[in-house]
Amino acid sequence: MYRHDVAGRDLLEAARAPSFTPARRDLPALVTLCATCGDDDVPYVQAALSRADVTIVRDTIVAGLSVTDDAGAARLVAALGAAAKRDEGARARVIEILAADPRPRARRAAAIALGKIGGELARDALIAYWDRGDLPPDHRRAVAEALGKVGGDAAIARLRDVAAGSDAELGRKRDRALIMAERSAVRDAASEVAMDAAPIDPVELIARCRGGLEELLASELRELGAAVIARGAVGLRLSQPLARVWRARTLLTAGIVIPFGSGEPARAIASALSSSSDLLAHLTRGPIRWRLDFASGGHKRAIVWETAKLVAAARPSLINDPTATTWDVIADLDARRLELRPRRFTDTRFAWRVRDVPAASHPTIAAALARVAGARDREVVWDPFVGSGAELVERAQLGPCTLIGTDLDPKALEAARANLSAAQLEARLELADARTFAAPRPTLVITNPPLGRRLRGDAPALVEEVAAHVARVLAPGGRLVWISPVPKRTERALRGLRLASRISVDLGGFDGALERWDKPA
Repeated sequence: MYRHDVAGRDLLEAARAPSFTPARRDLPALVTLCATCGDDDVPYVQAALSRADVTIVRDTIVAGLSVTDDAGAARLVAALGAAAKRDEGARARVIEILAADPRPRARRAAAIALGKIGGELARDALIAYWDRGDLPPDHRRAVAEALGKVGGDAAIARLRDVAAGSDAELGRKRDRALIMAERSAVRDAASEVAMDAAPIDPVELIARCRGGLEELLASELRELGAAVIARGAVGLRLSQPLARVWRARTLLTAGIVIPFGSGEPARAIASALSSSSDLLAHLTRGPIRWRLDFASGGHKRAIVWETAKLVAAARPSLINDPTATTWDVIADLDARRLELRPRRFTDTRFAWRVRDVPAASHPTIAAALARVAGARDREVVWDPFVGSGAELVERAQLGPCTLIGTDLDPKALEAARANLSAAQLEARLELADARTFAAPRPTLVITNPPLGRRLRGDAPALVEEVAAHVARVLAPGGRLVWISPVPKRTERALRGLRLASRISVDLGGFDGALERWDKPA
């Protein structure tokens, strides 16, 4: 299927395509290409090899290793290491290379690969290699990093005994490796945020929501003195358990605010986090695990690692563990503050959400629509684009009502039925066109029309037609509460209704108009 010229350019072009899966006949040439191509192309070729049958790839790489030089062998060992995650034979071959291959770069690549593979066999092989004592400096660095990844008491003991001397890079690798190995050692211990515990002293919090819903969130948290401080953010002072804040159904997340001072970021962040250890201990059951992110985005790995090292030295009880974190620590370098956001806890607000469909409402958006709608006695509620049923469920949280949902997608109706059942609610769900459905005089129409693939044809035109139909069938005194993606067009269609409120809401990449329209009695 692919021609291979002397330089392998045709096969390399194929390997650059993410969809390319090499045939068996391609593998010898692909292995040769892996050993000889330019550095920028190596990841593409290694990725292509990873998509082929693992046993055939293993045997082809092993054959290629016998006829390539040290530099090419290092590349092939990296590819063999990727195969070793799925194949014991490949793993055994990588261990053999580390122990006995005469090519230094191949052995170093084997050490790096075993760190990624993990497991007892990899750990034993790395420790045996480390204990030889005659390793070149670059090999000691590579093995130190690999020992941090495989973890275990024996690996930790060797890392603690490292005397970096004049090798500053080895010292840096050792510090990082110890952080990784020590956090792995306690990873099996259960850890969660104690949401039912009140802070030792009152704390400042920033509660976050979708942009545009700040007033709704503040109204839910009014008893706690919440006030809007920025788009998508509400500030409050809390002396009650954290669970009190997580009752708010429009809440996305919240974080305890810890200011940090001026100066070098890693030291300032580490100092602030270390000073919060008593607070975190009080609000955590089990080991205190944390990870560092930044409000501005980006990884900033140098700051992360330096912060982790400083915190480990000052407060060993605070374990930097991005994989099994209990607390997200968000650093805002401009505002010079941390937000300590609970990560590992049980949020029961939306336990009804057992099924989903593309373009379905986020539960906090559905909750916002329900709050704007309010509740009335003996209400008949219709969602023309029922999706996963979120709007019906959230409206029912406010009080008893008759629920009706329609959709043209059978899978959406299945999801809505499952979610309503999980919420212990009954509803009339029908496969029907929202433009013509004979709704039984609803007193509330509540919906978030999807603009994704669940809508067919001209989506804005469809929403406009539905708006006109809703205006006709809505009971006198009734309300339409929805998010209009094209408010100027739908406004014309809602003849006879009065606009009561409109909020511009961030729907994740674009804004929609959350509107309430009232029909005169």
